[in-house]
Amino acid sequence: MSENSHDEHPGTAPEGRDAVAVIGLSLRVPGSADPRAFWAAIADGVVSLPAATTPGDRLRAGQIDRFDRFDAELFGMLPSQAAATDPQHRVLTEVAWQALEDAGVDPERTQDRIGVFVGCGSETYYRDHVLKDEKILLALGAEQLALGNSRDFLATGLAYRLGLTGPAITVQTACSTSLVAVHQAIRSLLTYECDIAIAGGATVHLDAEQGYAFAEGGVTSPDGRCRAFTEGAAGTVPSSGAGIVVLRRVSNLPGTGESARAHLLGSAVNNDGAARMSLTAPSPQGQADVLREALAVAGLEPRDVGYVETHGTGTILGDQVELAALAEVYGQRPADSVLTLGAVKPSIGHCDSAAGVIGLIKAVLAVEAGVLPPTPSQPGDGADAELGCASFELPRVARPWPTDRPRTAGVSSFGLGGTNCHVLLSAAPRSTDPVEHDPAGQATPHLAVLSAATPEALRDKARDLAAWLGVDGAELPLGEITGTLWHHRRALPERWATVLPTNPAEARDHLVAELTAAAGNGGRRAVTAPLLAAVLPGQGVDLAGAGAGLAAGDERFAADLAELAAEVRRAGGPDLADARNWLAGDPRLVDTTFVQPLLFILGLAGLRQAERHGLTPGLLLGHSIGELTAAAHAGVFSTADAAAAVVRRGHLMAAAEPGAMTAVRAGEDTAVRLAAGLEVDVCVLNGLDNTVCGGRETALVAFEARCGEAGIRTKRLPIARAAHSRSMVGPAEEFGAFVASLSLSVPAVPIISGLTGSLLTEAQAVDPAYWGRQMSNPVRFTDAVTTLLDTRPDTVLGLHRAHAATAEVRRAASAAQCDVLVVDASDRRGSDETAEWHDALAVLWTAGHPLADPAWPARAVTLPPYPFTGNRHWVESSTSQAPEVHPPAVATATDPVLVADGADPFPAAGAEPSGEASTADAVRDIWQGAFGITGLRPEDNFFDLGGTSLHAAHLVSVVNDALMVEIRLQDLYENSSLAGFTARTAELVAERDDEALLLLLEEIENENGQNHE
Repeated sequence: MSENSHDEHPGTAPEGRDAVAVIGLSLRVPGSADPRAFWAAIADGVVSLPAATTPGDRLRAGQIDRFDRFDAELFGMLPSQAAATDPQHRVLTEVAWQALEDAGVDPERTQDRIGVFVGCGSETYYRDHVLKDEKILLALGAEQLALGNSRDFLATGLAYRLGLTGPAITVQTACSTSLVAVHQAIRSLLTYECDIAIAGGATVHLDAEQGYAFAEGGVTSPDGRCRAFTEGAAGTVPSSGAGIVVLRRVSNLPGTGESARAHLLGSAVNNDGAARMSLTAPSPQGQADVLREALAVAGLEPRDVGYVETHGTGTILGDQVELAALAEVYGQRPADSVLTLGAVKPSIGHCDSAAGVIGLIKAVLAVEAGVLPPTPSQPGDGADAELGCASFELPRVARPWPTDRPRTAGVSSFGLGGTNCHVLLSAAPRSTDPVEHDPAGQATPHLAVLSAATPEALRDKARDLAAWLGVDGAELPLGEITGTLWHHRRALPERWATVLPTNPAEARDHLVAELTAAAGNGGRRAVTAPLLAAVLPGQGVDLAGAGAGLAAGDERFAADLAELAAEVRRAGGPDLADARNWLAGDPRLVDTTFVQPLLFILGLAGLRQAERHGLTPGLLLGHSIGELTAAAHAGVFSTADAAAAVVRRGHLMAAAEPGAMTAVRAGEDTAVRLAAGLEVDVCVLNGLDNTVCGGRETALVAFEARCGEAGIRTKRLPIARAAHSRSMVGPAEEFGAFVASLSLSVPAVPIISGLTGSLLTEAQAVDPAYWGRQMSNPVRFTDAVTTLLDTRPDTVLGLHRAHAATAEVRRAASAAQCDVLVVDASDRRGSDETAEWHDALAVLWTAGHPLADPAWPARAVTLPPYPFTGNRHWVESSTSQAPEVHPPAVATATDPVLVADGADPFPAAGAEPSGEASTADAVRDIWQGAFGITGLRPEDNFFDLGGTSLHAAHLVSVVNDALMVEIRLQDLYENSSLAGFTARTAELVAERDDEALLLLLEEIENENGQNHE
C-alpha cells in the first residue's frame, strides 16, 4: 500500500459499484451537543460520565442536554402532542434537522427522495408516564398517543415532521440498531430506492440524575466508569445519546453544493445464530464473519484498514470476544502494519440504540481530520489488556494519522441478541470540482437571508451568526456563507434579509453590523402563499436613464430590453436600443411616439425580471399604457401584436391635436366645477385629491388660473398631448379598428381595468372597442386601486418609476386600514437601480415570496446550528428520588403531572355542566386540553390551531361523553371556531332531556349494584 493509499480508494466498491458519501452528521451525547464539541472532547481524552467518586456512591447514567426540551413550533407540533411524545422521537427529530443542515440539504427545496432508517430504545416513557396520566388519555386519546410513542411510528413520524418522501423504516436490533440502520440506508441508496438517506438512532433516559443498578456478573459498571480493553474492566455505563448521518451516492454529489465528509465503502450485517451459550452471549465466529464480509463488499484487505472503532463495551466477556474476532480477521497483516483500535464508550458511556452511529460519527471525524483518536485512561485503570495481536494498539493520546498508514477505518456494533454490523469508510478525496460562479452575479450585491420558526429563535440565530463570522467564519468566502443561507437552509416564517455591498471587506462588516441589529430587533413574519400584485406606470413619469442600471448589471434584463426594442422596431416604431442613455430634457421623453413603446418595453422586461426571481404576480394593474403592457404579459396580446398596438397607439396620440395636461390637487367634482365652460377634460383620477386635467394650451392656462384663484395647486406634466381627453376620440376609434385586426385572448392573469376601475372581464379583454375607449376615456385609477385592495393582495410591487402610482396605493391602504406591503423596484432617476432591485427582493423574501435561487456560489459550509427553543414538554414524575435504570432503561413514575412550558394545559374536564356558562367552560377546557394551549379565545379556529381529523374525532367523542350530548363530526367542521362550536354544543345541551338521562343513569347504577351482589 502506497503512502497515499487512502487517495487510491476513490470511494468505489469492486467492479465500479457506487460508494456512498457521508455528507452530514449530528449527534447529542453526554458532554457534547454537536459534532465539533464531541470531536474536541474525544481528541482531548475527556470523559463525560458522572462517575462515582467513593465506594457506595449512587451510580448515575450519562445524560444529554435538552432530553426533556423540544422545539414544538419548529416542527409543527402542538404543546399537548409534544409533551405526550416519547423524548427519543423528539430528540431524534432535532438531531436529524441539524444533520440535514450540516449536509446542506433542505427537504422542501430538493427534488431528491430522502429515506429514513432509524431506531430507538424501549417505550418506557409511554408505558410508565404517558399511559398513567388520565388527563392525557382523555385529551388526546389512545391513537394519538400511540403515534407519538410507538416505535412503529418512529421513522414515519420523523419523515412526516421533516417532509421526507423516501422509505421510512424503523430498525430495532438492540445495541447495534443505529449502525444496522446505516447499513440498510446504504442498501437503499445503492438500489435507488432513495437519493439521500438519513440513518441513526436515539436512546434517552428519563431523568437528569438517572440512576442505574449494578449487579455482580452483569453488564453495568460498579463505579460509573467504562474501561474498554483495560485490565479490571467490569462493565459499561448506560447513557442517553442520539446520532444521525446523512448519506448520498458519491456519483450524485457533483452539482449539489454538498461535500463528502467520508466515503462508506462497504458494510455487512449477520447474526450469531445458535452456536453460542445463550441468546445474549456474543459469538467470536459471528463477529469475525461480519468483519470479513464487510471487507469483501468494500474490496479491501485487512491491511488496508488503519483504524477500527470497536463496539468496546468494557465488559470482560464482550471485550475478549471482540478482540478474538478482530485478531482472527484484522490480525492477518504485515508485522509493520499497525491497526489502531478505539472505543467511544469510555468517553460517553453506552448509548444503546444510538451507540453504533455515534461510533461511526467518531470514525468519520477521525478520517476527516487525519487524527487517530485516543481511548482515554481513567483513575483506577489497570494496564491495557492483551489486544490479541502484536500489530494492534490502543492509543491513550491523540496523534496525527501516519502518512504511511491508510486513512481507512472500520466501525463495529454488536447487538444484544447477536445481530452484528461492520462498516468500512475512508477519507473522502478532496474535491477538485470548481464551484460554479456567475460572473454577472459576482458584480452585484449579495442578498443575505436568515429565517427561523419564532421571533426569539431568529434573534438568537442572528446573534450566533454575527459572533461566528468574527471567529470561525472569518476565513470562509462570504459568498459561500450567503449561498449556504440561501440554498441550503429551509425558509421559515420569521425572516430577515439584507443586501450586502460588493466590496468583500465592506460586505462582511455590513453583515455583522446588520446581524447584530437583528439580534435585538428581529425580523418580519412571512405570509404563507402571499398574493403579489404588480403595478405598471403610465405616461408622465420621468424616464431619463430608466433601465440603465439594471441592464448594466443583469445580462438577461439587457437581453429582454434588446429583444423588445427589436419587436418595436419591426412594428414600425422608433429605435429604442439606446433609450436608457437618454438624458433628462431629451424631447423624445415627452413624445408619445417614443414614450409609450419605451414604457412598454421597460414594463414587460420588468415583469420578466420579476418572474425570473420567482415573483409571479397574481394580479396586474397598469396605468393607461401600463394596462396594455399588463395585457401583453397576461397573454391578451402576443408580444409582437402588443408591440404593434403600442406603436400604433403612440403614433395616433402624437398625430392628435397638441395639448397639455396638469395635475390638480383636488377631487373630481372640484375639477369638473372649475373646468366648466372651458375645453378642459378630467383625464385621470389618481386619488381623492389628485386629478389630472387636459386640453388645449389656452384652455388649460385659463383652468390653471381658476385653480390658483381658488387656492388649489396645479403642476404641469411633461406631455405634449392631452391623453384621455376629447382630443383622443378620433384616434381611439382608429386604434380600436387596428386592434380588431389582431388576435386577442382572455387574460391568464387577472387585470384591473383603468377604464372601469373594476376587474377586466373576459369579454372586455377581447373587445377591440374596449381598447379604443381605454385610450380616450378617463383613467379611473382611484377606483382601480380600491378594487386592488378589495382583492386583498399581501404585497404590491411597483415596477420602473411607478412611485406615483404606488403612492396612491399606500394612501388608499392607510385610509382603509388595509395591511398591505407596498414595494418599489427601480424607483427614481439618479438612484442605483440594481441596489433598489435587491432591496426590493430582500423585502419581498421577508414577506414570504418564494424567490428563485440567485446564481451565487452554492457550496454548503458549516454554520452555527439552529437555536432550538428551550421549552420543556414533559409528563413529570412527582417521585422525590430519580428511578434507577436496568438495561434496557426503565423509569417508574407515580402520580404523573404534565409539564409543558411550565404550565398544565390538560385541565380536568367532564364535570356535568349546570348551565350555559359551565357548558362554555367545559368546552373551552376540552379544547385547551386537546391542544395543550391555555387562554384560548372565542375566535380561535380548531383547524388553524393545528387540529386534524384524528383530533376532531377524539374531541367530539370527549365532548359527547363529558356533556352527554350527540354532537357530530360535521358540527365541528361547520362550527370550527371555539365560539361557534360552543354555541352548537349549548344548543344540544338545551335540547337534552335531563330527566330521561337521570332515569337511565339510575337504571344503570341499579344494574351494576345487582351485578356486584
